[in-house]
Amino acid sequence: MYIVNGTEACTYEVLQRQLAALTGEYPFLEVFSIGKSVLKKELFCVRWGRGEKRVFVNGAHHGMEWITSLLLLRMLETFAFQYNNHTCIGSVSFDRLYDDITLVICPMVNPDGVNLQICGLNESFPPLLKTRLTAWNSDKTDFRKWQANINGVDLNHNYDAGFQKGVFMQHQLGIYGPAPTRYSGPSPESEPESKAVADFTRSFRPHLVAAYHTQGKEIFYDFDKKATEQAEKIAHELADISGYTVKETDGMASFSGYKDWVISEFRIPAFTIEAGLGENPLPLSQFNAMYEDNIGMLLHLVKA
Repeated sequence: MYIVNGTEACTYEVLQRQLAALTGEYPFLEVFSIGKSVLKKELFCVRWGRGEKRVFVNGAHHGMEWITSLLLLRMLETFAFQYNNHTCIGSVSFDRLYDDITLVICPMVNPDGVNLQICGLNESFPPLLKTRLTAWNSDKTDFRKWQANINGVDLNHNYDAGFQKGVFMQHQLGIYGPAPTRYSGPSPESEPESKAVADFTRSFRPHLVAAYHTQGKEIFYDFDKKATEQAEKIAHELADISGYTVKETDGMASFSGYKDWVISEFRIPAFTIEAGLGENPLPLSQFNAMYEDNIGMLLHLVKA
């Protein structure tokens, strides 16, 4: 029986409960915060392993994509269970893997946006913030299609990688300020969430990163033709494992994302993985299939 069973939407409070349950069962998991959101929610990370190779994986840059938080927690639970029981998946020994890698997972980059998308406006919001959010949401109080953080900034367009080109394309879409999606913000890393992720990346110095999104069953590995041959090779191996498709971004999706910034800044393999199929937010009925598609990919990423 899994602790992370995928039976309820992953609000920030559910994330906290899941982390407490996982660390209670597996005390070798180290939970720490890399910063706070606009509304002062902790940006939790979990560390597994003690090896020299460093891998950083994150999810839920976007409010509607909270199912990626559950997916990362379930895969983390698999790693913890296998290590705790000294078992293997195929030829992978988790005892050996624990000594070889340090895996850090940030399951929810955008807790404010996630809670707004799932719960909507409630009594905890100050009246002025309620007014602003409603205005940014085209005067609608239905926030089920909300992707941005609580400042109306799309966190996965708030990194310093072709930022101005992204702003130009944002303007082509008629977006000039805070909005449910696609607004890049006033400058790169203007938001505490994206700045915390970037600062942690700079200090952790990973050898490989992956950012989990939904949907499309797609794998993206390049930015501005700067990806390494190793990254291209890994991307196609991931596709073979999962049945996902290796793709190239186009339009505004080509600029100012986390994966783009990592490639540009560090020249290491970096991937955006678009899990599942359908219309965001994906239903929990897809959760188990998403896990089956992705656990092999994560194992390959940490070994690559």
